[in-house]
Amino acid sequence: MNVKAATVLVLLVVFAMAAAPATASEGISDGDVRISIPEVGFDSSESSTTPVISLTSNSSKTLNVYMFNKSDEVVAVVLKSAKLDGVATLTPDSSSSDVLPNDYCLTSITIKAMEYAKSGGYELPMAFYVQSLSSEGKISSTITFKISISSAYNSDDLFNKFFGIIPNTLEGPLGEPWFASLATMVALLLMNILLCYIIVPLFTSRVKRGVSKLEKLQLKKSVTRIMSVLMFMYSLSLCAQIIGASPSLCHIIDAVSTFVYVCVGALLVWRIYVFVIHALFKEVDDIEIEGVDSSLLPLFKMFGQIIIAVAAVAAILASLGVDFAGILMSAGVVSLGITMGAQNVLGQFFSGIVLLATRPFRKGDFIKVNGTVYIVKKVKLMFTELYTWEVDQTVTMPNNVLTAATIVNVTKETKEIRVYVYMSIAYEADIELAKKLMIQAATEHPHVITNERRSPPSTRLTNFLDSGIEIRLAAYVDDFDSSGTYAGELRERMFALFQENGVEIPYTKYEVTLKQPCDGRKRPDDNFD
Repeated sequence: MNVKAATVLVLLVVFAMAAAPATASEGISDGDVRISIPEVGFDSSESSTTPVISLTSNSSKTLNVYMFNKSDEVVAVVLKSAKLDGVATLTPDSSSSDVLPNDYCLTSITIKAMEYAKSGGYELPMAFYVQSLSSEGKISSTITFKISISSAYNSDDLFNKFFGIIPNTLEGPLGEPWFASLATMVALLLMNILLCYIIVPLFTSRVKRGVSKLEKLQLKKSVTRIMSVLMFMYSLSLCAQIIGASPSLCHIIDAVSTFVYVCVGALLVWRIYVFVIHALFKEVDDIEIEGVDSSLLPLFKMFGQIIIAVAAVAAILASLGVDFAGILMSAGVVSLGITMGAQNVLGQFFSGIVLLATRPFRKGDFIKVNGTVYIVKKVKLMFTELYTWEVDQTVTMPNNVLTAATIVNVTKETKEIRVYVYMSIAYEADIELAKKLMIQAATEHPHVITNERRSPPSTRLTNFLDSGIEIRLAAYVDDFDSSGTYAGELRERMFALFQENGVEIPYTKYEVTLKQPCDGRKRPDDNFD
């Protein structure tokens, strides 16, 4: 009896264990997994929501997909890629994701419009499957995306329309696409020229001073040419779609047009910029604003060139789809290498910027660099050109050397300079008379300043020499460049006045005393023939 009971009990246990997997779980249902795409307002639990996406040709959009598991089982959610030939593709970031019970996971999908997709609305279905990992439960469903594509290269919407807007309803040859295209191009070019001859004069009329009529005329011609090139490229791109050119040809024309837009547009901005700053600085020179004059023009031109060039290059790279993050990182590494290897060159460059901004001297100034007099010829970014005082040589000095030197601008405020002329008189001479004659020589000189704006000529006893007394004349002259000549003329006049008035100018005298009388005859001890 006990054996039979034990056998029955074992059989019951075996049957219970075999039946356990089938009865432990009831499987998964359609509502157990919820999918949400917040960017497009889609939620699978709401039947009324439909994901809608707007794209332009050759563009893409990445969407976050949240998958919520409301069941008590671990499930695997499988997202399937999808494709509409020639229109768009849908690619999930990962094909399968495991979601724990009462938990969620995040993945993403990328929807991309084809480069030559036609404009219009499309439906792109994405299938997904949910598989239970603890039972045989499996469900499948589909999310249908509504995609609106705007094509940049397909000409269906512009075909045989004037300006791509007005349908060509003419009959005969004039009703062909070529006529709509030609008429559009001619009309756009004429409108461009008309606008240039209206807008440019209105713009230049605002600049009433500082710009001549010839400069305004040159600007008008330059702007008209540049705008005509821009309008021609725009009309060429538009006309290619009007005549129904292939999307690939329209794409090529559009790429070339973008490059021309940027280059020619940068040139247009540069011409206008130069015109404006020239006019502004001429007006500034007329009204004499302190610290601002046309000597700053090269600095502003340099800044304008850098900004416009950088913007143009950035626009071209952006149109080619270049990643700026990578470029900036690479540029940082390259800049570090350049900085380490070209410190001297960079020092010259930034020293040139400092000189142009602070302007310690300008063209034509006489400066002393470590005691040597030069005349400023031209200040450039990397170096400064200087004349020697005699203007017989040109000295090129690096800007970093120049900024590190001691500079004295002799003629920054005025060309007037004080000269000092030294004269010596004998100890027996009349000192007051000598001073009076030196003052007389200064007042007679036409380039010595004797009016009230400068101190009058003056004299001072400066030293007692071995052979005489030194007196100094101090007088202002009206031109630093000729100050050496004027000092020489003052010496000549003082020398003449001293001679006329009996003021002795000392000179070195030697007294020779013979120990024995000399009668010119040879002595016995003389050893020369």
